[in-house]
Amino acid sequence: MTNPQVKCSVDNCEYWEEGNNCSAEVIMIEIDRHAGASLPQQKGGQQYDTSHTDHAEDTRDTCCHTFEERGH
Repeated sequence: MTNPQVKCSVDNCEYWEEGNNCSAEVIMIEIDRHAGASLPQQKGGQQYDTSHTDHAEDTRDTCCHTFEERGH
């Protein structure tokens, strides 16, 4: 399976690339309620979780947990 192209407009993220592309190896999308959660697994310095599922009513209930502020 080919990985999908992931677009991101948050240009101060470590994984943001020109053209609004995301270069992260793992992308973790969470519901807003879990935005501050500590995730148990890690790959390439990026945390993620494969042990639970949630339900979102629509896109406004979700957030990208992969965000890492770009160093200056």
